[in-house]
Amino acid sequence: MSREAAGAAIRALRESRQWSLADLAAATGVSVMGLSYLERGARKPHKSTVQKVEIGLGLPPGSYSRLALSEDPDALLAELLAAETPEPAAVRVDRNVDVGVLQGYARAQLDALRTVIARLPPKSSNEYETYIRSVMTQCATAELLAADSWRVAVNAGSAPEGPLLECLRELDRIRVELVGRLPDGLPARFEAARLRSGLPDRVIAALLGVDDDELWRLRTAGVVPPGAARRIQDFIEVWRSGQPDR
Repeated sequence: MSREAAGAAIRALRESRQWSLADLAAATGVSVMGLSYLERGARKPHKSTVQKVEIGLGLPPGSYSRLALSEDPDALLAELLAAETPEPAAVRVDRNVDVGVLQGYARAQLDALRTVIARLPPKSSNEYETYIRSVMTQCATAELLAADSWRVAVNAGSAPEGPLLECLRELDRIRVELVGRLPDGLPARFEAARLRSGLPDRVIAALLGVDDDELWRLRTAGVVPPGAARRIQDFIEVWRSGQPDR
């Protein structure tokens, strides 16, 4: 009954699929170091890390917490996987319908976000920045779900370019626009510099000395990783005009 036991069950599942930590990192977007911490139970994982790992491994939401509380994590893991694994025939017969449902859900998420944004309080309100950050968090959650839906759709035979990818791009555009509405603080200026740089997020994370989860939280919720403020300021300064100083 601990996060060490939950992490051991996650590691056993990964190894049963003959995945390396690098393979799981590629599937989830979580750094190898972050996955190693989670599997060893070295520290409490962030909620976004858990969500990404559950999605990457095909586990239902909340699986990690249930594993951490279980007296027999291995038995519970087998039960969770069995519950989430449909019969092969059902996948073949229903896959087009399933993809249509996923696309409809992604569009509904977009419509809900647009409705919330349309009701933003005035900039002069004391609640304005808090409200923006709350909507940014909702947008980031929708992006995670849409990315998972896109992977499921592609695995089911859909073309990579399609409605789900369009939804992902629109969600990213909305989140960037929301960052731009924040007061001109560090996170907003960082996001502008990130877009100007054109560098992959993993390269930026390495330059800043932060992990993937910390960079994700900086981008989606404006949370500056401890000790990284100076490096972020330097990155912003380097890319203030769209290219590094010569």
